[in-house]
Amino acid sequence: MSPGDTVDPMELTPRRQALIVGAVAVIVIGVLTQASLLFTTDATKVAAFTLAFAGLSLLTHHLGLLSLGQGAMVGIGAVAGLHAVRDFGLPPTLIPLAGLAAGFLLGAIIAVPSLRLPKPYLALLTLSVAVAVPIVIRQLDGPLPVTLDAEYLPPSWTGIDERDEHQWEFIIVVAWVLPTLWILHRLLRGPVGRAFIASRDDPAAAAAFGIPVRRLRLFGVALSGGLAGMAGGLTVVPVNITDSPLYPESLSIKMFAVAVAFGGQRVLSAIPSAAFLILLPVWLGDRNWVVPSGWEGLLKSEGFIYAVLLLATAHFTKGKGFTHLLGERRRARRLGLANAPLFTFQRYRLK
Repeated sequence: MSPGDTVDPMELTPRRQALIVGAVAVIVIGVLTQASLLFTTDATKVAAFTLAFAGLSLLTHHLGLLSLGQGAMVGIGAVAGLHAVRDFGLPPTLIPLAGLAAGFLLGAIIAVPSLRLPKPYLALLTLSVAVAVPIVIRQLDGPLPVTLDAEYLPPSWTGIDERDEHQWEFIIVVAWVLPTLWILHRLLRGPVGRAFIASRDDPAAAAAFGIPVRRLRLFGVALSGGLAGMAGGLTVVPVNITDSPLYPESLSIKMFAVAVAFGGQRVLSAIPSAAFLILLPVWLGDRNWVVPSGWEGLLKSEGFIYAVLLLATAHFTKGKGFTHLLGERRRARRLGLANAPLFTFQRYRLK
């Protein structure tokens, strides 16, 4: 990997920072002033899942590890946050901290045995966790949803009507997500991020230069789980419930597919990933593109769309993702190769 591949994707010039801040401000203001109740709730879920995808991209694009259990981490964070409020009196606004702790702990427990083995074993173990977690949640809480029994009423100084609590919930989630993404971005731009990439590209050379590869991977897996758990705690804010069917094993597989397709070394690549995951079923439902059976049902199913997405990612980008492909095109333009096609079939063919 060339230096441009390792440094440029993480670089944010002052102009880019200003554009990002402006875009985020426009989106937040637009949601608060123009969006309906349902869309605001969906936008709140998108913001929450951004953290889960940021953690998954950390594993995939910085450490070269595969996780098929990120949805399970989200579920564990949601359950831990809800019970921390119901059973231990934690203030409802601190639910994300309980989710962060639970996800970090579970990630560390998974990482300790799996990192002693070759990399593919982490994917197998996390897939097992994705299958087991809904069963565990159902055994702990029963077959019925568990409610939070707490309200996120907007303070009077906000000027938000109490009937518009969904707007205040959106603000709460965004207020947790944006600083967390900024801290993660600074972490990955620093020595820790460079050590992640070094341990991914050449573990033996990284270890020779004094990088504790195994401990670094352990921290990366635990941090990824913590971010997913924090996202799970934030998902409780707009819905105020947890239920085992909300976190099936298919959620983890979908998250992995989207992270591979749209994720990248930049933390902000988690935003389109989360938007795709949350808004795709909404878009399909709005257009009545749901057919129960038959070939038409197969072609119009959400699972088929994800399968096509994974195949297209593998064929056109060699598993690096479309975000990486677009970034490589921008670098080619800067080098004077502006006429290069977007999809170079000869270069990105399967070998």
